[in-house]
Amino acid sequence: MKQSITSAMVFLAMATTVLSQEAGTKKYAEIETKSLDELYTEAIEEGGTLILRAGGDKADQADYYLDLFKARFPKIEVIHSVDLSKYHAPRFDSALEKDAEEDVPDVIQLQTLHDYDHYTERGLLMAYKPKDWDKVYPDYKDPHGRWTGLFGVSFSNLINIDVIDGDNAPRDAMDYLNPELKGKIVFTYPHDDDAVLYQFWNLKQKYGWEYLEKLVATDPTWVRGTSMPYVAVNNGWYGASFTTSWAFVPFPNSPARFMLPKEDYFLTWFQTAAIPKKAKHKAAAKLYLNWMLSKDFQGKWLQWPIRMDVETPGGYKPVHHYNTSAADFHRFMLKRDMIERFRFQMEQLIGPIEGVSPLEMDYSTKPERG
Repeated sequence: MKQSITSAMVFLAMATTVLSQEAGTKKYAEIETKSLDELYTEAIEEGGTLILRAGGDKADQADYYLDLFKARFPKIEVIHSVDLSKYHAPRFDSALEKDAEEDVPDVIQLQTLHDYDHYTERGLLMAYKPKDWDKVYPDYKDPHGRWTGLFGVSFSNLINIDVIDGDNAPRDAMDYLNPELKGKIVFTYPHDDDAVLYQFWNLKQKYGWEYLEKLVATDPTWVRGTSMPYVAVNNGWYGASFTTSWAFVPFPNSPARFMLPKEDYFLTWFQTAAIPKKAKHKAAAKLYLNWMLSKDFQGKWLQWPIRMDVETPGGYKPVHHYNTSAADFHRFMLKRDMIERFRFQMEQLIGPIEGVSPLEMDYSTKPERG
């Protein structure tokens, strides 16, 4: 018995020593302290190239913020591609499977939030905390710095006030059943886009399947991609949609107005980014993430800032004051079995997806009702 106790004490002492050594040598990501100019210099010395894969469904969808980035850092060559996140993610997966490091981007910026959990669990993302990381809302970043939100996006009511009077614009779900709106509504196929599917899921949860049947029976125009509804409403081809997004502050001379619901829940997520461990241009990737979290960019973003210390444009309050939750959308995206079942239910209700990819769509032509 005495020998057993002694052996146990020796083992415990050895284990304690090992743990102490690991604690002393283990390095956790610390918040960046270098300035943007210092990071810019390092990115130039590295080669001056940034390869970005940005989630989106219209080729120019990243131009707004990338033009700002290029103007601030003109010596960085930005090579980017915009595509649906559900296609960017498997391309990244394939590059890793084939050990094709030349095909690994420096930054992945996806709307498919569940992919970040997948990549984090497999140790594929670099732990990095940009400057001012501590000012980012806690729910929208990985605590170890392996991914972080960059900017907020809400889908809700977009109205053309030349087509539908602003005082009579549909704001909540039941408003869209108004017979006077027939022929004036355009929606994205929910079974083609997880963000829109989430919107329809929440409508079903609150109003029941019968509401979805009534909504589909109003015969709205269905399109691929979430950019076409904005284009169609802004051009006056249609009067309203809730399956798209735009700036809180209206653009000059535009009749499009983004309006939040009066009572109903609406969709918000924070477009999220990460640096793959096999990225070739990590200095440029760090520069990009630091700039995206800077007040310089956050103060120019069109909807919700990711930082707690930056005001929302248009006099809006911070995101948590509204009937929306980006964290809930993230939880939804993790429920892949439920999503796939509901996706097929919506296809049965609405019909199969028709039309070319949103990236190949002619945005100068009015989408017609089927």
